[in-house]
Amino acid sequence: MAVQYKSFRDRGVYIGFQGRAVEMLRCRSPRDPEFGDFEAIVPNFGGTDMGRVSNDLVMPFRDVPNWSDLIGRDKLLHERVSYSYSERQGHLDPITIRDMRLQADLEAGDERDKRLAENEISITRIDIQNAFLEILAMFGRKYAEIKGESQLRSVNRQVLMSLSDSNPADMLHLVRIIVGAVVSGASISRDELQGRLDTLADYAAPICSLVTEDSTRSVGFLSRQMRLLEQLREGVAEYCSVQRIEEVMEAGRVVVFNLDTFIEYTMERAHTIKAAVLDDRYYLNDKKYEGLLKLIRDERIKISFALDGWAGHATRWLSVGEDDVPARNAVLTFILRQMPAPPQELDDFVERKFGGHNPMSMRGRIVKEMHSWMDDSLDQEIYRRVMHVRTGVDPLADRMRPATPDLQRAIKRAISATS
Repeated sequence: MAVQYKSFRDRGVYIGFQGRAVEMLRCRSPRDPEFGDFEAIVPNFGGTDMGRVSNDLVMPFRDVPNWSDLIGRDKLLHERVSYSYSERQGHLDPITIRDMRLQADLEAGDERDKRLAENEISITRIDIQNAFLEILAMFGRKYAEIKGESQLRSVNRQVLMSLSDSNPADMLHLVRIIVGAVVSGASISRDELQGRLDTLADYAAPICSLVTEDSTRSVGFLSRQMRLLEQLREGVAEYCSVQRIEEVMEAGRVVVFNLDTFIEYTMERAHTIKAAVLDDRYYLNDKKYEGLLKLIRDERIKISFALDGWAGHATRWLSVGEDDVPARNAVLTFILRQMPAPPQELDDFVERKFGGHNPMSMRGRIVKEMHSWMDDSLDQEIYRRVMHVRTGVDPLADRMRPATPDLQRAIKRAISATS
């Protein structure tokens, strides 16, 4: 059936099944509330038809096992998502689905799945510790300008951690300067500051590096997804700039433009959160502060929808050799065919931001020229390569080391001791 997505929610959430037939399957709340079950979407099942209109296969989510065999971890994940319909009153978002996916990996995945899930969950806990430092430093940079504290203008998490290693006394002195500037500038007590830093760190942890504009993108799983998108954009742009095949260059331009629009939309949401977190008016009373937390929740979900489903495409691209031209072209074709479709709300953003329309109308013609609908052998080859790289290679292995609980406790003591 032909579908035109009106919103990210209408487009659905990437589930993350491992079975070949259901690998790209998405799930959304039913358009008819009387239906009483999630809908499953197999994107572009019959190819694309110019721009946002795609020939998707749509079925009741509960019927997916009748359409394709689900075993082991996929079967458990399907059961958990199906059960959540009544538990969450039909609500779906990529953050909650990710939590279900990790739990399914832990309980029913193979050894590799369990190891990767355990690692991701432990990193998520560390994200909250690092977010505490990042947000404290962000406040410090803001009030550096207001209070004329020149030593705060370049403070960040890395500076605090480096000082804690080399000279803990200097680190605590710097924290006291930051806290003094924030308490004075925001007119809140030290206890209020510490409590709100704890809460903000918990709320902002998944998107921390986006909000604080940390270019390493190392704090928060959504921040790390953004880094993968940026690497994909840079890689595709560089690859297509040296190609001589017009279809390849045109395909690259479409993919890069699509990436640019998703990235721009995401960063606008992150800037909205940053502006609100640094707006003193949100700290005047509990009601306004609750409004800030709601804003963070809402914008964080928008970010998760914008980034949803892109990380797998980036992994495919990064898993093939730079000199393997046939594999590169095959991945580019796969991305063009399967990349997340821009819904109407993203097109509206593009028109407002850039004064033009998303040129996805090029997409259908290019895909048909580059991909044979009767032969999926290229996709099978890429699938083999991706599964090979997933057996132990962590593309984020070079992330910066995390804050330690001891460092966070020392900083909290410094906040409490500030006069």
